[in-house]
Amino acid sequence: MDDKPSLAPKPKTKAAVAAAAAPAPARTTAPLKKPPLAPPPQMIPLKPPPAHHYRQQRGSGAPRKRHRSGSGCSGRRVCCLATGFLLLALCLAVAAACLAYLCYHPRPPSFHLQPVSTTRFRVGNSSAVSAMDVTAAVKVVSWNPNDKIAFEYGDGEGRVSLADSDGDITLGWAPVGGFEHGARRVAVVGFVAAAKGVVVDEAVAARVRDGYRRRRLAFKVVVDTHMGVRVGAVRTGMVPVRLSCDDGVMAPRGVSAGSPMSRCQVYLLRMTWFGLN
Repeated sequence: MDDKPSLAPKPKTKAAVAAAAAPAPARTTAPLKKPPLAPPPQMIPLKPPPAHHYRQQRGSGAPRKRHRSGSGCSGRRVCCLATGFLLLALCLAVAAACLAYLCYHPRPPSFHLQPVSTTRFRVGNSSAVSAMDVTAAVKVVSWNPNDKIAFEYGDGEGRVSLADSDGDITLGWAPVGGFEHGARRVAVVGFVAAAKGVVVDEAVAARVRDGYRRRRLAFKVVVDTHMGVRVGAVRTGMVPVRLSCDDGVMAPRGVSAGSPMSRCQVYLLRMTWFGLN
């Protein structure tokens, strides 16, 4: 194959030739230069203000509340002293009680309930309900076995009830006078309780009438009073005492001196103190 003929260059125009021959115009403005980078700032450590300056700043603000440590110490001291005196008094009281027990050998008094006598006993007859009129005389015998200890009893109240299988029947109450029970003495406390118009049903009235004919009625006696102890010229405070006699029997006709007595239970400060036969 024959080679292709090369293309002839185009002829230049007069304007192009003149522009190429003319000298280049000189630059009148200087080239822009970038400013040099500033070095990074150095970290200067902060110094705390002086102590006196800090105190002046705190003092210029709101007034500061100061805690009084002296009052707290005095309060604790008073509490410690009071606790110490209380413990000392308790120890002295226990020591005195032990010495008194060793010196006097105290023993509790005994209480027995004599058979209850009825001066009036009437049960009405009715087809629906019946009414009872009862007057009961109660006597409690107490014996103080101590040689140098006396007991003092305040005014109290005595209640009498009739025991029944369907529930106790309250017959009445009466005041009980206070008295002093000397050493090696026998004391008798008595009161009379009267009930009028006590309503019971026919079944209970029938059982009560049958028990009265057979002299087999059962009574319950409760006496609430206060008791204290006296040793020579020393007296103790009065504490509440309850005397409970649950096995009271009816006195037979023509009460004799040898009638059996029932035991009583004594409750001191709502707790059982001693039981007696």
